[in-house]
Amino acid sequence: MLNKILNNLKKYPDDECYQTKNNVYKNRDLYKYVCNIYSYITKKCSRQDRVIVYGHKEIYMIASFLACSFAGITYVPLDISIPYERKLNIIKQVKPKLILTSDIINEDSSEEITSVSIKDNDIYYIIFTSGSSGQPKGVQIMYKNLKSCMNWLIDICDINQTVILNQANFSFDLSVADIYLSLLTRSKHYIIEKELTEDFYLLFNALKISNAEFAVMTPSFADFLLIDKSFNKTLMPHLKKILFCGEVLSQNTVSKLYERFPYIKIINSYGPTECTFAVTSTVVTPNEKISIGTPKDDVSIYIVDKNLNRLNEGEIGEILIAGESVGNGYLDKSLNKNTFITYDNKRAYLTGDFAYWKDNKLYYIGRHDSQIKFKGYRIELLEIEQVINNLNYVQKSVVTTTKNKYGNINGIIAFVLLKDFAKDDTIKNDISNMLPKFMMPKIKIVEKIPLTPNGKVDIKLLLGELK
Repeated sequence: MLNKILNNLKKYPDDECYQTKNNVYKNRDLYKYVCNIYSYITKKCSRQDRVIVYGHKEIYMIASFLACSFAGITYVPLDISIPYERKLNIIKQVKPKLILTSDIINEDSSEEITSVSIKDNDIYYIIFTSGSSGQPKGVQIMYKNLKSCMNWLIDICDINQTVILNQANFSFDLSVADIYLSLLTRSKHYIIEKELTEDFYLLFNALKISNAEFAVMTPSFADFLLIDKSFNKTLMPHLKKILFCGEVLSQNTVSKLYERFPYIKIINSYGPTECTFAVTSTVVTPNEKISIGTPKDDVSIYIVDKNLNRLNEGEIGEILIAGESVGNGYLDKSLNKNTFITYDNKRAYLTGDFAYWKDNKLYYIGRHDSQIKFKGYRIELLEIEQVINNLNYVQKSVVTTTKNKYGNINGIIAFVLLKDFAKDDTIKNDISNMLPKFMMPKIKIVEKIPLTPNGKVDIKLLLGELK
């Protein structure tokens, strides 16, 4: 995989490979940056070291990813939007040899890269997800995991020398698909920066000029775009395919997309960060019940009960993934117990997701714990709850979700019981300093936390207060 990317960078220097609203870069530019960063990091790091790449979708981040990978050094993407305390937590866990920022682009070297040092079992990258203990969890993905994923994606997406639209931050594993598909298929990577998503005029202008033929996004982002009726084939006449991942794709979203883009090809995929972006896919057609499809060839998916016994077709159980996509566990090895296991003589991962088989397709049901997928991000509600409960003026909080009429999550809400001396006007600001924006709940101050007869929090009664 990396040899092909290196060859593309060298052999096709005039290919346009990366575009933001202000800049277009060619392979020669990217290759120069990669060589400069490679020279810098190989002088300061050894193969067992880790490097944090800090920023927001800039070209130097891609160059840093490649430079680290060519050198066999693990990289950890860290987006600038992540709150300060969470950044410190991640840095503490990673213990990086270097933290690369935009200054790295100014390094200069005439050194050429002639070979790739990384091995199949080396840790290629670490991406952090939400953790139930209140601590983000670092997921370790090996080079062989990523190679398997990209070979599969190239096959199911069937693209070459096109324009690929990016949505996700590089610290979110959804971006792995558009980053590496672009590099492997000689396609231009068109970047949607954060500030564009905050202004419909700027965003839709960017979509128009992108000439994107292929997009990787979450269903929530598609719903966001569909709010405006001008998101259609007139705005994006070249858009042919969308790859969805990260959360449940609804029939409502699919129907609207086919109305706006009659000839679109919609690929729905599923997979946790622990299993390298995605492991199943299906092409979704109008008016069909939406499944998450079938697994890639080198992965087995089992539906199991709590004792890991395999269930029959139609029976609902937990998704267990085994095979080449399963990563190397968490950075904190104590978290691997009962999650990363050996099953059927293969490395396997228990997802916590529930589903069932029908006619050789998987149908997703939901999660069995407090972990959700919202706006493409995997979020532990317990983490949000713990952050709020740690505030000295909070007596108790309960964090849950709200759903739309289609049964899909459309919000996170925190019911908060304050102590006598507290002022409710400071809580939102305090929480925003500790949680990423995508994890920020709506705050509802309550006078009491009701309980069920069994002594558990009465979530239904709390949610009833919103009506």
